Amino acid sequence: MITIKSIRKRVLSILLIGFILLFFVLIVQSFSGKYGSQTYVPWVWFITLYMAPILVLFSIKERTKKINTSGIIILTLVYVFGTLLVILLQPFVAFTREEPTYLAFTYTLKISALFLIPLELLLIYIYHKKLFVKEIIGKITLDPKVFISYNHNDRTTALKIKAVIEKESIPVIIDVVDMKAGTDIKEFIQNSLKEVTTIVSLVSNNSLKSAWVAKESIDSLFLETYLENKKFIACYLDDDFFQNDYTLKTISKIDLQIKEVQDNIEQSHVIGIDTRDLNNQKSRLIALRNSLDGIIGRLRDSLCLDVREESFDQSILKLIDAIQEDS
Repeated sequence: MITIKSIRKRVLSILLIGFILLFFVLIVQSFSGKYGSQTYVPWVWFITLYMAPILVLFSIKERTKKINTSGIIILTLVYVFGTLLVILLQPFVAFTREEPTYLAFTYTLKISALFLIPLELLLIYIYHKKLFVKEIIGKITLDPKVFISYNHNDRTTALKIKAVIEKESIPVIIDVVDMKAGTDIKEFIQNSLKEVTTIVSLVSNNSLKSAWVAKESIDSLFLETYLENKKFIACYLDDDFFQNDYTLKTISKIDLQIKEVQDNIEQSHVIGIDTRDLNNQKSRLIALRNSLDGIIGRLRDSLCLDVREESFDQSILKLIDAIQEDS
């Protein structure tokens, strides 16, 4: 299968090649007097057969959704070859008919229109049916775009997933590439989540203890719940979260982090140091503590993809299909 973007480009290229070839042939024929007083006939024939399909293709957005419509290319080639064949047959028709050459030439075009116009209408119908992405009631259809949420200790796998997704012509946002120096992290996360259709969360023991990744997960789950064009797909490197006591053990570790931050805050107050950064860190950790059970529950209730080395290739195919589904 190929994408709408790819097939649109190929089909449009075929039509434009036919358009350019016929244009120059008709210019030569017109100036050489092949059509006599009926010079308007070939140009009406030419515009009728080419302008509508080309305009339809130009109106199609270059979506990256995959479709199985290679037959469109074959039918377009047949159509363009048919128009060129008509021009090549004109001298033969003129030779066999007992009438002025210009009448034989225009007669060939008029007769060919009886076959080519129905084929043109069929092409336009297929372009509309196969290449135009319909708007689903209550849901806006968007081109797929992905945000990868991960802990920096899992950066190698995150970048590997990014590379595979981008091979499918799907744009990917990831902080290590897209976040500019000096950008507010919270603002970057919020803007990224609004912009994309799919949030791929790379789950590991590292990420489930990360306040920032937790925020991305919480925001993603909120958007998925209230906006139909958002998807949350979890891929895991560690499967410890499936254990019944995982939440309890992890919260105990988070409590230790909160206590450490609180101790730093109290020490800072003693010597008169501002603690805004520590307060923000504490708030994120408390939010993680309060939301962890919900995040774990969501992960357990959904089909998480195993992206560990031995399962990576198989899972990544499922991931691509899920990203492109209904996009």
